[in-house]
Amino acid sequence: MQVASRYFTSIQQLLTNLRSFPNGTRNCYTLPVKQGNSSSTSTKHLIRATFFYGNYDGLWQTPEFDLYIDVNYWTTVKSNYTSSEIIYSTWRNYINVCLVNIGSGVPFISVLEARLLDNSIYSTTSGALQTTFRLNMGSLDIYRHPYDVYDRIWEGIQFAEFTTVTNTTNLDSLKDDNINTYKVPTEVLMTAQQTTNSSVGMGLLWGPLNSTNKWYVYLHFAEIQVLPAGQQRELEVYLSDKTLVANLMLQYLKPVTLSLPPVSGINPGFAIVSKSNFSAFINAVEVFLFTDLPNSPTDLNNVNAINDIKSTYGVFGDLWQGDPCVPQKFTWRGLVCTQDNLPKITSLNMSSSGLKGTIAASFFNLSALETLDLSYNELSGPLPEFLAFMPNLRVLNLSNNNLSGTVPEVLLKKSSADGTLTLRLDGNPSLCLTNCNTSAMPPSSSNNGGEKKQHTIHPLVTAVASAILVLILNKWD
Repeated sequence: MQVASRYFTSIQQLLTNLRSFPNGTRNCYTLPVKQGNSSSTSTKHLIRATFFYGNYDGLWQTPEFDLYIDVNYWTTVKSNYTSSEIIYSTWRNYINVCLVNIGSGVPFISVLEARLLDNSIYSTTSGALQTTFRLNMGSLDIYRHPYDVYDRIWEGIQFAEFTTVTNTTNLDSLKDDNINTYKVPTEVLMTAQQTTNSSVGMGLLWGPLNSTNKWYVYLHFAEIQVLPAGQQRELEVYLSDKTLVANLMLQYLKPVTLSLPPVSGINPGFAIVSKSNFSAFINAVEVFLFTDLPNSPTDLNNVNAINDIKSTYGVFGDLWQGDPCVPQKFTWRGLVCTQDNLPKITSLNMSSSGLKGTIAASFFNLSALETLDLSYNELSGPLPEFLAFMPNLRVLNLSNNNLSGTVPEVLLKKSSADGTLTLRLDGNPSLCLTNCNTSAMPPSSSNNGGEKKQHTIHPLVTAVASAILVLILNKWD
């Protein structure tokens, strides 16, 4: 859909179109990404979602909705134009980005991007990092790809309290990835801001003022001024509580990235003080809000199996999106799952779902499945023997389909002699127990004495831009 034409001349072309999601509570994009080498090795990605409402629906009512990354809450979208960016690690070969309708308008999205990062940068022991701001100090320009190999967006800014420094020559050293480990673009490092003299420091504070928040801060430095022979700019970096975190000696055209300890409290920020005859100085700043990821996704084998089943039968396109079990309130229709650190599907009800074709082999990969209801569909072909070898299956309802051939003996044994499986096969006129020349209907289930038992299996329904304050500081003793 297109935004209102009045915006065409004032916005980027990629923002003139969007996709809205009037149906369903959770609608997801599945982004294919590079997979780690093992379940313990993840890959790191920058994910950016951009939203421009632009009165596309003529209602002049900006919607409000939630954004999830995989199975965890990311942010709430509630403005006419906003862009949310997160640095996120996964060991799977996909990332789900989901828009969730919370009853305050129709969710929509304009642009969704994924960029692979090097695992050695932006390190955290857990969670993810939401970009708060990324500043290109001393510039009025915005840089991203192709200047930035990771397509980070560097917003140019010149604070009036500081002076601007630039250097446009002899910059080849800034491109050396062995030194510039964060690969900050040369165009960003070639500008900086500094205090008016070495007797005062410089600092930044930001909000919102929430003492429970935790921030990760990355300061990028590169000496771009030619200083007198034998002299260097020496800087001390402090947290806003006056904790000294680093002492830096800058070398000409040698980039340095300083990762601060996590910052918290009601006045998060940092300060830079000169310890030499040269002013406090900085080239670029990145600040991220730490985001906890409390929910664990569904077991990968279960995810692959249920998605294969969805693809095989072409059903539940709008209802089966994102992770099948997590969060619990978004569990797919017809599923019941364990509620542990690695959720698995224990019950699957696809009764009366219009299924056609044979019984898919993917059902076998639902290793924790206890109840499977495929009744009242149009399934055909033989009854597969693998159903008897599903280790936890206790209830199997295949009644009222078009199955044919002979029921595997091992399946009959589990439902009669062993009594470990409740089996319903009635309503399959072409299916027979041991001799396909007989017209006898198979029983619903049988016990050791051969009595017929009827089991009623009920359908399962599971309800399942921050403000920046610039500080000019008296030089600390």
